[in-house]
Amino acid sequence: MKMPDEIDSKLLAPCGINCISCEKYQNPCAGCLISDDGKNKASLKCKIKTCFDSKNFSYCGRCSEFPCPLMKKHSKKYVKRHDLNTLDSAKRIKTTGIGRMMSHDKERWTCPECGGVVKFQTKACSECGFKVDLNK
Repeated sequence: MKMPDEIDSKLLAPCGINCISCEKYQNPCAGCLISDDGKNKASLKCKIKTCFDSKNFSYCGRCSEFPCPLMKKHSKKYVKRHDLNTLDSAKRIKTTGIGRMMSHDKERWTCPECGGVVKFQTKACSECGFKVDLNK
């Protein structure tokens, strides 16, 4: 998939992951804030999603209990598996704002070779396979 001109703010998951950068986005998942259709069992049982649904807010970074033990554990797991600090991403919601954050994420997750979407799990473009060093 090519990177859209603008990323919908509903594609920012409550935990700080930008859904457009996830391998499961549109395959078949539409994003945490959009729909439960097509989600696997693990995604449907996500404790963070259950928490934000019960508290009736959209982003962990806006919760008065943030950063909670649940979010810290989630981030630690994603750092270990994918070198993706979701805690830092969730913090950016407070400090940067959704609009600027989505603009930064568009830049971060766009393939410099072809304009495709870089997936955080593989650090590769979904279109051309170009490997990206996200630590630069």
